[in-house]
Amino acid sequence: MMRRAAILLLLALPLAGPAGQSLLPLPRAVEIVAERYHGRMIEARVVPGLDDEETSVAYELRWLTPANDVLRIRISATDGGMLLVEGSGMIAARK
Repeated sequence: MMRRAAILLLLALPLAGPAGQSLLPLPRAVEIVAERYHGRMIEARVVPGLDDEETSVAYELRWLTPANDVLRIRISATDGGMLLVEGSGMIAARK
């Protein structure tokens, strides 16, 4: 139980990106996605931004929709902007 509480606490802390740039906490990134798509996060990871993205760091989420489709969603870890949404059922999962 203590281990889970420690992990949840770490997830809520702001992260530091390149050059000390602060990053959105993961729970805030999940809230941004949940405001737009029905479902829940099943996996998340921090990844470098792609060449065509205007961010140096992104969160890549796997999002399970109510229809059991899995979406791949990339969100900027610096400003919360949506970078990419792909996968079957993404239109049906929109709020």
